[in-house]
Amino acid sequence: MKALFLINARSGPNRKRDIAAIIRRSCDWEGYELAPCERKEDLDAIVERAIAEKFDVLFAVGGDGTVHEIGKRLIGKPLALAVIPTGSGNGFARHIGFHLDPATNIAGCRDAKVIAIDTAEVNGQPFIGVMGVGFDASIAHRFETIAARGFRTYLRVGLSELRAFQPERYELTIDGETLHERATVIAIANTAQYGNNMRIAPRASVRDGRLDLTLVREVSVIGAMAITARTFAGTLTASRTVLTRQFREAMIRREHDGPAHLDGEPVLLPRELHIRVRPESLNVLVPQLNGQ
Repeated sequence: MKALFLINARSGPNRKRDIAAIIRRSCDWEGYELAPCERKEDLDAIVERAIAEKFDVLFAVGGDGTVHEIGKRLIGKPLALAVIPTGSGNGFARHIGFHLDPATNIAGCRDAKVIAIDTAEVNGQPFIGVMGVGFDASIAHRFETIAARGFRTYLRVGLSELRAFQPERYELTIDGETLHERATVIAIANTAQYGNNMRIAPRASVRDGRLDLTLVREVSVIGAMAITARTFAGTLTASRTVLTRQFREAMIRREHDGPAHLDGEPVLLPRELHIRVRPESLNVLVPQLNGQ
């Protein structure tokens, strides 16, 4: 297997360790190569070179932001995506089944298989795992401005944002069904979790040709804490304040243009959001005993 490891040295623990050295010590494959992944503007050229030089797989060495930037460029391409997860949450890697220890992960990928998984897009912009509007989008935008990373920082930011957050009214058309809801969170999930095993869509699958919508209605601070606990327990769908749907295509209309996130990456999107699944559009290297 000819593999190219694209390393985001600024992701999570990579700031404090030499992840390139760990990969070199752990990987005895013939034909592998390491390359820095410091600017997303360089990724198009890297992907084109990898295709021209007949690499089999690109390893995204980083967190969900790195996976997002590399993965969306591989949609519809012959190259397979793999992950060495080194971020704060690693939601995509956890769902697929990549081990969090780099050496163990590389060993597990030796006999891995390649499968085609679903991806999704909103207004033509691709995402791989989860997108959202509402409270989780506000957290993503606030989290981006803070130097400190990690799960504790994420929770601290969440509690701070919750005190001032105001839910919005939404009109949702889901495979022809129209709903009107006042919501704290609307998450569209291809994979089950945000990261850190916070399962916003416990039943989500990357191979069913559908996306999972999770809508959290307006809740109090105490209610939000209970919802958060349910995401870790995997029981979110049992809550009466949560609405879930599976769909292939949906339109979400909100009150204003504003914040959203794609795989945790903050973006600004218009008032109307057209979302659809793209079945079997991304090749992924899947370790054995994975979390599909």
